[in-house]
Amino acid sequence: MKKLALCSCLLFVSFFASPTRMLAHHGETNYDTEKLVTVKGAVTSFQFINPHAQITLDAKNDKGEVEKWICEERSPAMLVRNGGWDKNTLKPGDVITAIGFRAKNGTNILRLKKIVLADGKELPDL
Repeated sequence: MKKLALCSCLLFVSFFASPTRMLAHHGETNYDTEKLVTVKGAVTSFQFINPHAQITLDAKNDKGEVEKWICEERSPAMLVRNGGWDKNTLKPGDVITAIGFRAKNGTNILRLKKIVLADGKELPDL
C-alpha cells in the first residue's frame, strides 16, 4: 500500500512539475519589458537553430563606435509556420532595424519583437 501511495505521489509531482520548468525557459524575465530598444545595423550572422533563432548585428552607437548585438527570436519551427521564415530570410550584410527588449544586465542582447528590413518590410514577433 505504501508503494502505491509513493508511486502515485511521484507521478503527481512529476506531472505538474515538468510543464512549469518548460514554461519558465520561455519567459522574458531576463529582459526589461518596460522599454523597447531599437538597434539598426548589418547582420553578421543568422543562425536558424533551436531553441531560438539568433541574429548577430554590428551597429554603431551614438559615438560612432561599432557594437556587437545578439538578437534572440522565436524557434525556427514557429518562424516557419507563422511567419514564412527560412534559413535564407536574413544573410550577412543585410541592414536591418531590430526592435525588442534589452537584457536587464545591460548587455547588448535583445529579445526581438520586430525586425524591419532595409526595404521597409516588417517581420513581426510571432
